[in-house]
Amino acid sequence: MDERVAPTRAERHRGRRRTASTERRPDRVAMWAVFLGLFAMVAAAASAQASSGGVGGGLPVAPGCSGLEFGTRALKLGDCGTDVQTLNLLLKSKPVGTGVIPDGQFADTTDQAVKAFQAEAGIGSSGVVDSTTRKALKKSMNKQVASWYGPGFYGNETACGEVLTKETVGVAHRSLPCGTKVTFFAHGNWATAQVIDRGPYVKGRTWDLTGALAQQLGVVATERVRAAAVAPAG
Repeated sequence: MDERVAPTRAERHRGRRRTASTERRPDRVAMWAVFLGLFAMVAAAASAQASSGGVGGGLPVAPGCSGLEFGTRALKLGDCGTDVQTLNLLLKSKPVGTGVIPDGQFADTTDQAVKAFQAEAGIGSSGVVDSTTRKALKKSMNKQVASWYGPGFYGNETACGEVLTKETVGVAHRSLPCGTKVTFFAHGNWATAQVIDRGPYVKGRTWDLTGALAQQLGVVATERVRAAAVAPAG
């Protein structure tokens, strides 16, 4: 005679809950793995920014000035910060920006260059860099193909004499002088880096971003980006 007692309704319910919980556990583990991976990427990008001196790929923040990324606020005469330095570099890459000093100050030379650019673009020459002017500046940048590199090269010396690390914010180009500042835009992100290496030697590609710079821009594959370069003085 089978003396086993049939499980009660409550016991059957608890058994189903334990089974369901066990079945869902791999999904939770996978979700945590994804979360931790994203956290690691954000931490690496933050570390790269901190090691390179500030927001936007190594542009230092002057005391008392903003450390905001370009596009966060409207800019005008008298402002200062890393976003202003990005603006000055964009203007400096154009004929209207000949007299602009590529620092973080919105000086008279910046004001004149902004008004000249606005006039050429057919928008109101207010001197205020609002969303309309930013859009025109972005559109005026070259659209070129960029790839990225890093793993397998970390610890090696670049063609410009810098040791490449996971935190290095830089870019390779076949011919631009070492130290050339290049401002990039991709996926809604702005970043500026210096030419530190040679390459890429693949037809159709103009830039090879370091891993840290690619993270700042959200670039995960070979794709088109906006770019504007300013060669070092002298």
